[in-house]
Amino acid sequence: MKLRTFILISISSFALFALTVKFSWALDYPMSEEAVAGKEVWQRYNCVSCHTLFGNGGYVGGDLTHITAERTPDYLIALFSNPPVLPPHQKETHTSLTEKEALAMIAYFEYVNTIPTLGWPPQPRELKGGDVR
Repeated sequence: MKLRTFILISISSFALFALTVKFSWALDYPMSEEAVAGKEVWQRYNCVSCHTLFGNGGYVGGDLTHITAERTPDYLIALFSNPPVLPPHQKETHTSLTEKEALAMIAYFEYVNTIPTLGWPPQPRELKGGDVR
């Protein structure tokens, strides 16, 4: 009896797992090949060590989740291709990207911008005067 119950629970669990995988296999927001290439550039240059996506990553360079909503593609191409010296790196700049890499990064950021974040990450509160909470 115990073995039969174990087998029944195991088969049911596996079936539930298989159905979950099947229905979640297709992403709601499929990535284009260009966006995948941009993600590879993001990973190759370890951008996450300084920059944040969806509130995860380094905090030195700021959150880039909605950068394409805030900046034009021409501005981003210029920034990625010929990066200025930015604080706190007074003597070094970001790695210069080729135009192809810059376009791929923009495609990746455009993809990231389409994902609903529902207000995440939360914006930091500004403390006023004697507010020490």
